[in-house]
Amino acid sequence: MQFLIWAVALFSAVSIVEAAPATTANTSLNHAEAIARMLENNPQLQVAEFDNRAAAARIRQQTLTTPWHVGMELEDFAGTGIREGVDTLQTTISLGRVFELGNKPELRGEVAQAQAALVNSEQDAKRLDLMAETTRRFLDLAHAQEKMILAKESVTIKHRTLAVVRQRSKLGKAANVDFNRAKIDLARAELGMEAAEHLITNARQSLARMWGDLDMDIQQVSADLYRLESVPDIASLDVLIEKNPSLVKFATQQRLAEARIRLASAANQPNLEVSGGIRHYNLLDDLGLVFSLKVPLGSQSRARAARDEAVALSEREPLLIKDKKLALRSTLIGLHQELTHDRHVVDTMLKRIIPAARSMLKDYNSGYAAGRYSLLELTQAEDVLLKARLEALNAAADYQRNRAEIDRLTGAALSHLPDLGVNP
Repeated sequence: MQFLIWAVALFSAVSIVEAAPATTANTSLNHAEAIARMLENNPQLQVAEFDNRAAAARIRQQTLTTPWHVGMELEDFAGTGIREGVDTLQTTISLGRVFELGNKPELRGEVAQAQAALVNSEQDAKRLDLMAETTRRFLDLAHAQEKMILAKESVTIKHRTLAVVRQRSKLGKAANVDFNRAKIDLARAELGMEAAEHLITNARQSLARMWGDLDMDIQQVSADLYRLESVPDIASLDVLIEKNPSLVKFATQQRLAEARIRLASAANQPNLEVSGGIRHYNLLDDLGLVFSLKVPLGSQSRARAARDEAVALSEREPLLIKDKKLALRSTLIGLHQELTHDRHVVDTMLKRIIPAARSMLKDYNSGYAAGRYSLLELTQAEDVLLKARLEALNAAADYQRNRAEIDRLTGAALSHLPDLGVNP
């Protein structure tokens, strides 16, 4: 149940609708589909089934009582004098077992069950970590796709500039050096587009590896990195930190330590080894009954040492939980600050800098065509706009990654991102 709650929370972290109509639904992959593929096919999660089987077998094994044993003992034969040969042989056949007092099998079963719960807790944490990693790689691919859009637009801008320079050169209004500079800028833009293509290829492979493939059969993912919800209040996130799977794991370890204390305390009651049987006297051809009872000495001192160890291990757990909470809260505060900064950067870029850069570039385009500005001034204006758009994109991607990481830490639902392609 705990895992299902977390799974729903993380699924909602970057909930993304399909990017195209139903006719093109198979050309893109949304976040929920990526998570589903990972949960169904990730090799690390498939190992969990065998771990669960082993844990169940361990519980059955630990709750077994001690077995009965059959013994045979031969005495007084093959010696010297009257013990020579087998005339004085005594043969004893016995049946016995060790009786464990203090409900030790049940207590061992409790320890095994707590260990199984710890395995489940670790598996839940692993699932959530893998879901968070899938989300990060999904966002990396969405980020790379947006970079490709910017790279293509940069090539388009440089092509347009080269055409204007060529036209002015034919009219004798542009120096040959301007024509070469425009060609260099275009070549650099084309290299940037090639680099963006490599980035997409690597991101696709990285995402596909989350479900055990070397490449992804879907060409793109569907996400809008620029759809940013409001920054959550840090106090509300701090309350949710208790749901972190690491803390759940520590709580399970505490229960395991307590079970070990009870098992160690049960060792105060020593085990009894009881056996009984029949003895045959070969010389007289007579039979007799035998009975044996063995009680180990020093059980309490041994049990005290084992219990002291278990108590010491138990008492450290609250300190480990406290330390983990401090680390999680410190990380959460840092992520919240980054989130706030990312949101401020995106808002500033989209609302103030990019519109001003567009307007400036428009003026420089018309001014260069009219001979009022140099090519250097025009290309600088182009680069200002392209750089601002890249900064906005990077900040938006960082915002989504930080929100996903906060969700991993707290389970808080994040933004619902619509279709890919909203590019400022």
